Amino acid sequence: MIRINLLPKVDIKKPRKGIGEMFIGTLALLVVLGVILATHFSQAGKIRNTKNEIKSTEKKIEALKDVEKQVNEFKKKNKELERRIQIIVDLEKKRSGPLYVMDSLSTSIPSRSWIENIKSKRDVTTITGIAWNEFTVAEFMRNLQNSNYFKDVKLKVIKQEDVSGLPLRKFEIISTMDFIGKQNTPESENKGEEVPTNKKGNEI
Repeated sequence: MIRINLLPKVDIKKPRKGIGEMFIGTLALLVVLGVILATHFSQAGKIRNTKNEIKSTEKKIEALKDVEKQVNEFKKKNKELERRIQIIVDLEKKRSGPLYVMDSLSTSIPSRSWIENIKSKRDVTTITGIAWNEFTVAEFMRNLQNSNYFKDVKLKVIKQEDVSGLPLRKFEIISTMDFIGKQNTPESENKGEEVPTNKKGNEI
């Protein structure tokens, strides 16, 4: 049996593979370029921000350097001012020192005792005088040792001397004089105090 196809023959065109692949490749390329550009602009923005922060930090550092310089100048001037003030204070102490020493000496003299002479050579001061007895001399030495201006008080000489028929005691005391007026320590007080017991007038 013979079959006859009366339908018209239609040519079916197959799509070209080259165009689709080109389109996909182009699209992928555009996507990659977009990502690259986005990353580039993002990094460029971060770089600009970092540079701006660096410039701002450098300006702050320069400002701090100026402040540090001013602080150093102030410290230098303040130190010089303190040095000058200390010089003035020391001069004032030395100027008024002898007055305080004489006042302290006069208040240290007990009753029934008299000072005949005071002489100083360097830091050593020699005090000579007359007292009623040995105990009066000991009291005088204790008073000097308790003063802020005398230290290392020692009895050098004590002897009997008749004054107007009275058997008094002539003494000679040596001490280190401090015009600044430093406080005496208990050790120096114990070291400097010597109670005279020689009643015959012999030199010690």
